[in-house]
Amino acid sequence: MNAPSGSGPGPTILLSAGCLFHLPLKRIASIGRDAGFVGMELIMNSPKLVPGPELERISEVLPIMSLHAPFRDWAAWGGHLGSWKATTALANSLPHADHITMHPPGSKLANMITNRWFEKACDLPLLLDARGRIRFSLENMPWAEGSPFSRDPLDKLLDQCRDRNVGLTFDVCHMGVSGRNVMDSIAKVPMDMLYNVHYSDARGHTEHLTPGKGCLPLADFLRHLGSRGYSRYVTLELEPAAFPDDIDGTVALLATLRQDMERHLASTPE
Repeated sequence: MNAPSGSGPGPTILLSAGCLFHLPLKRIASIGRDAGFVGMELIMNSPKLVPGPELERISEVLPIMSLHAPFRDWAAWGGHLGSWKATTALANSLPHADHITMHPPGSKLANMITNRWFEKACDLPLLLDARGRIRFSLENMPWAEGSPFSRDPLDKLLDQCRDRNVGLTFDVCHMGVSGRNVMDSIAKVPMDMLYNVHYSDARGHTEHLTPGKGCLPLADFLRHLGSRGYSRYVTLELEPAAFPDDIDGTVALLATLRQDMERHLASTPE
């Protein structure tokens, strides 16, 4: 199983377009570039995001390296599976893109057809017509506390990743709001299976907080990744309310957060 390479020996820090989804995508790219990010994770939130010169020009401002497949309103793409195929087609067309994060299908009745297809899928990149450089990962979603005798959902998700020839996107805040120890959880993940990390803080059931505004051990988490030689994507994924109203303030905050992430990734675990 191959994986996205990033841009250097250490992790590549991306800005999720979801952080500022209320702004035009070109403005988000400019803000990310000015804040020192080397790339972006594009959220597929509209069927209007299709291959063509408009997105290519945006990727020239801030390279679109990763895409996040739609996680709601799948009917706009003709269904859940159609949304994955549209995301793959767009990634194929973008010169810097080499990774797609997907949410595993849920348990609702509306997902029944996709669930049946997903359960039989053994090679998602092949089935979704991905070019050779494009790799996929499944993201851990918030899990309710279940029976103490039931199987750990992370173990099940890792098995799904292996069975479908994909990696894992480890969402730190999703693990935190699930009531699980994020350090114990990340220690269970083989580094060759970890393709992306969605990075934000959490407190209680509140997700995607600015690092330091929640209660997760984020500095130790990044030090752990650095000490294990992780070299793929770490994606800053915050709620838009985390940012000031003015562009200069947003750029300054993002630059500070990026610098803090780089510093912790490069430091020795305590």
